Amino acid sequence: MAQVTYKVGVVGLGAVGARMVKNMQTHDCFEPVAGFDTSVTACAALTEIAPKMRSSNDFEALLLRDDIDVLYVCTPPKSHAEFVRHGISKGWNIFCEKPLGVDVADSERLVEEMNGSGLGQAVNFVYSGAPAALRAKKLINEGAIGEILGAELDLRLSNWPRAFQSGAEWLSTRAEGGFVREMMSHYAYLTLVLMGKPNLNNQVLAHFEPNGGAENLMLAIWDTAMGKVTVSGVVGGNRNDTVSFRILGSKGCLFFDNWYGLFLESKAGTERVLDLKQQSPAAAYQGQLDQLALQLNDKKQRLATFSDALCVQKLIEKMVA
Repeated sequence: MAQVTYKVGVVGLGAVGARMVKNMQTHDCFEPVAGFDTSVTACAALTEIAPKMRSSNDFEALLLRDDIDVLYVCTPPKSHAEFVRHGISKGWNIFCEKPLGVDVADSERLVEEMNGSGLGQAVNFVYSGAPAALRAKKLINEGAIGEILGAELDLRLSNWPRAFQSGAEWLSTRAEGGFVREMMSHYAYLTLVLMGKPNLNNQVLAHFEPNGGAENLMLAIWDTAMGKVTVSGVVGGNRNDTVSFRILGSKGCLFFDNWYGLFLESKAGTERVLDLKQQSPAAAYQGQLDQLALQLNDKKQRLATFSDALCVQKLIEKMVA
């Protein structure tokens, strides 16, 4: 089969959107050709990154194109549904950022529309294609940690939003932002894949910044068929950010360190599972695009579906309600 290069339209050219454009430019199967953002500054900045890409603050200009294969939606979550629906109407495959949305009822309708369209769909949870997640699943299936007993998720952040997201004011609001939606949702998806559907235990402790600000403390428990996941997140203090997820097993533990590192722990010691290249952010980003290209080629789902994302959204929105 000859290699196919998919032309991509990008909606939302902030930090995450620009990063995706950079990664697509170095991937053989994707060519970002058009972009939209309400910010003229963001459009101009993207021209420096991708001079051949046509970016505009006029969304109609993107909709008029007839050469787009995939629409990547990377806007604040309240507007995801609007842009996804435009993409569906054009017959474009959809690659959407998480969270799917903040309005559960509208997301339920969107899932029905996406599934009914017959178009390719994917939601950008990093653990769909990251080497750490793929290897962890293999090790669990091989019995490397024995029976799964539960898991621990722990986030410690100096500031929110993080420095690279400082231009996205919506991330600091309770209405759309917060680290629970932005970060914990990735681990809710990882839990779904490795341990089964996570459900919120009634025990939740949360504290929010005043005047509609996002959470700065979250303590919760997720129930799964394979045990409980204790969830902890806090913002504050002059420190280095740490993110850890540990799956507890009867023979050992799998430890996800700062997103992409993976270690096998036991009383005998700790073993690095991935080499430095495999645990780099670049490997995770490229892995995600590798999986997207494969599923577009053979129509076999590999990345998270809209239904997966809705499952995560329902959990997350209960936590921040």
